[in-house]
Amino acid sequence: MARPRVLLTGFGPFPGVPENPSGGLAETLAGRSSAFDCDLHVELLPTEWNAVAALMPRLHADLQPDVMIHFGVSATATGLRIERSAHNRAASRTDACGGLPDARAIAPDGAMRLDTALPVTSLAAHLRGSGHPANASRSCGRYLCNFLYYRSLAWAQMHGSHALFVHVPLTHAQGGAVSQDALLHAGHETLRFVLGAAAAHAAPRPAPARTAHATEARQ
Repeated sequence: MARPRVLLTGFGPFPGVPENPSGGLAETLAGRSSAFDCDLHVELLPTEWNAVAALMPRLHADLQPDVMIHFGVSATATGLRIERSAHNRAASRTDACGGLPDARAIAPDGAMRLDTALPVTSLAAHLRGSGHPANASRSCGRYLCNFLYYRSLAWAQMHGSHALFVHVPLTHAQGGAVSQDALLHAGHETLRFVLGAAAAHAAPRPAPARTAHATEARQ
């Protein structure tokens, strides 16, 4: 059986969060890719509306991922928030370079809400059982986290793959709720659980036309 193709992303800094732990988490997990039975491709995304809008179609087309896990940060979270839904709305909020979204609707003809097929409640329970505060959430906000998630869920539903967004808290070094080591372990458990859940619902899919290598974008 072919190894699943996994796209793992985190975000760079944005106004109010000069160090984004989601990007560091994705990069660290990339360095441990041999621990997972998958072909892991990692991308550190700039927190910019136009950049995400341009990058994601290319990543989807090039990688043809079976699984997408997107990490982002919530400065108010005290644990991991496993996001069930993305909404077809973008807030008029400036990004890391001062830009705004082109429109309020992410997809003018799209559904108002898209839901992941992955078991978010079970993942949250698994993380709590592993010693990490976590809960399932129905609102990914209206910022770039939601924008990214909506686009990946739409692609996943069209291509028989899976997408998930996980909000992580700030670390102790940033005045947040978790240690760096705990966050890394939670990320590891998230990836391991999602791979198992996705495999239980997997259908054979053709290999991508081009092979893309794991990428760690430089800021």
